[in-house]
Amino acid sequence: FRETTNVFQEEFINALATIKDEDFQFPIDRKPYKHQLKSWETLLNHKKSIAVTTGTGSGKTECFMLPVLHDIHKNYKNKEGINAIFLYPLNALIGSQRKRMHAWCSALDGVRYGLLTGDTANNANYQDEQKAFPELISRDQIRKSPPQILFTNPTMLEYMLVRNADVPILEKSEGTLRWILLDEAHTLTG
Repeated sequence: FRETTNVFQEEFINALATIKDEDFQFPIDRKPYKHQLKSWETLLNHKKSIAVTTGTGSGKTECFMLPVLHDIHKNYKNKEGINAIFLYPLNALIGSQRKRMHAWCSALDGVRYGLLTGDTANNANYQDEQKAFPELISRDQIRKSPPQILFTNPTMLEYMLVRNADVPILEKSEGTLRWILLDEAHTLTG
């Protein structure tokens, strides 16, 4: 992972290496795949879009999630407003990324995320909100202080763009969106 120092800052690399859960830790001595290195270089140094197509279990998620997290941690730490929208066709796919994102955002101080699906509660009590941090677990939290990263699906994104209750998300995120990530893009039509 050290060989990525021309892409990732040392602080970022060290933070991901300190994660206790080995499923989510990115050890300093890990050797990234060539497609990961190329993705990171293209996204962060050349500022170009990518499409990643490779086999299951070959690190596609790291190709796009790590550059997004690095960019937000470097440039938007502790700021309000959506910098990245992760658009998934199914809520089950969103849920599968939740633990990974939680581990990574917990290690990277100042980066918050939220899931906006049909299952997202309108409100949550203070203790549950504190326990879930850095995840914002209610629509109320997301509306009051939009996280830098929002996971959603096409239907909820459409609702968010037209629903009066979600206007605060759009207002507080004006000019902050930097990343739109489409997972399973081949399933999207129209």
